[in-house]
Amino acid sequence: MKISDFLNALSGVIPLATTGYAKDAVGLQVGYDKNTELRSGLIAYEVTESVIEEAINANTNLIIAYHPLIFPNINAVTDSSRTGSLLRKLIRNDIALYVVHTAFDTNPDFGTSKLMADALGLTDTQTLVPMSDLLEKIVVFAPVAEADSIREAMWNAGAGSVGNYDECSFSATGIGTFRGNESSNPSVGKPHQRESVNEVRIEMIVEKWKASKVVNAMIGAHSYEEVAYDRYPMLNTHPGYGMGSIGRWDVTKSLSETLERIKKTFKTSVLRHNGVSKDSYSRVAMVGGAGMEYYSSALRMGAEVYVTGDIRYHDYLRAAHDGVLLVDAGHAETERFVTSGMLKAVKAACNVVNLHTDDVLKLFRVSDEEKNVVHYY
Repeated sequence: MKISDFLNALSGVIPLATTGYAKDAVGLQVGYDKNTELRSGLIAYEVTESVIEEAINANTNLIIAYHPLIFPNINAVTDSSRTGSLLRKLIRNDIALYVVHTAFDTNPDFGTSKLMADALGLTDTQTLVPMSDLLEKIVVFAPVAEADSIREAMWNAGAGSVGNYDECSFSATGIGTFRGNESSNPSVGKPHQRESVNEVRIEMIVEKWKASKVVNAMIGAHSYEEVAYDRYPMLNTHPGYGMGSIGRWDVTKSLSETLERIKKTFKTSVLRHNGVSKDSYSRVAMVGGAGMEYYSSALRMGAEVYVTGDIRYHDYLRAAHDGVLLVDAGHAETERFVTSGMLKAVKAACNVVNLHTDDVLKLFRVSDEEKNVVHYY
């Protein structure tokens, strides 16, 4: 299997351009020669000297990393900087580097905050800050007799899903007119002759990264030589993709029980919190890594506890005023489940290219060098 074939499949599981945040660096950061065969892949939280050594020793030529190595940019690739030194080592050893970061964070199936919520044992979880600009509406006009087959083709290609529902569409009938020129070969009527046909207008919502596939499937199922269709951008937020999660414990917890659950879940040596004390806590919001920019959404959605990392001093005062227990469980600690989620994504991508489970486990593994650079004394 070529590296390019696998990464194309992975980009279908973790879409990059649309679901990664605009200022982030995701995707291929160190490339490979055309038609390079994938020897094996290493999944890593961070690209470090030891991770690259591990890849070299395992004869691996692809590292799939969570955090970007090049961010936001670099002026030179030399050994005078950590980034330059690591880039030179990757290139010298023909190792490709592919980064998922915020595109992974926002994934509704195994994104960072979803993994956090599951580990904390929360129920009724939902996305804390849903993303917008991820959806399109595709409208096509078709003969009445072809409407069902065109709907099926679009559904099978990934259109028509809205929240917990699929095969969603809207249809209305009307009269379509057209007239072909001398170069046309119409399926209805003749060139230079105006035709009127009973048609159906079919509308479906589709995620942007699936739109081209849906359009191709729709055109393939259509009999017209020139298919009339429209693509509209939508302002609706996506009900699944977004940053952060919020959910609840079925059994409420005291302050000490809440802090103990958070500490054990994320294996944090020392928790920093603002000491907001209530009789019980149930509704918990979280963002892995550094997530205070999403605190307002957590407050608006009724969070009693907000868990993230890299919290500044005055944020504790702000949350205390709001009556919210604010907990800093550490940057890497809150992202400790990321590589296990990335492995799930890799397995899903391998299903696309028809790799069996045994082959996947031979090809990909999680790095043994998953060490937190932050130490506590």
